Amino acid sequence: MSFNNIKKKLFRLFINITAIINLIFDETFVFVYNSIAKFLSKFPSIDRIRDYWRIKISEMNKYLVLGFLLGHLVVSELLGILSFMLLAKGLIIPFIVIYVIKFLPFFMMSFIFNSAKEELLTISWFNYCYTKVVQFTDYLKGTEIVIRVKLYRDNIKNIVNKIKDLIKS
Repeated sequence: MSFNNIKKKLFRLFINITAIINLIFDETFVFVYNSIAKFLSKFPSIDRIRDYWRIKISEMNKYLVLGFLLGHLVVSELLGILSFMLLAKGLIIPFIVIYVIKFLPFFMMSFIFNSAKEELLTISWFNYCYTKVVQFTDYLKGTEIVIRVKLYRDNIKNIVNKIKDLIKS
């Protein structure tokens, strides 16, 4: 086996692992985000608070907003590292708790970004990095392994739904 073949196989392995991690994170984020949004929708005052902060953030200096984003990113990533250190020690429950808590700064970061996206994308290097990340994420979502895993997931969901329907009737 030539060096180029080994290099191609290692690259493919890296892409597959990255794609699976991205899929797991994306699915987890969407599940947790939707669960929190469903819970918060029970409180009508949340919409007023969200709208108030969306306006305040959009009025802020774009570099200050970027600083907030980076601060939330650092906190989120440190919590992620901490959670995996707990997992490595075999502490499953603390791992799950910290990993779920990790999403709180990430949700805030998502809210801040969406509130100031237009202004932030006027920063040339930020726009370049954002575009590259989106392109890479889209590439990962189109990989064969992600498509297969999503197909298996959908099949399992269909089977579970059929079982639920059988139990109900």
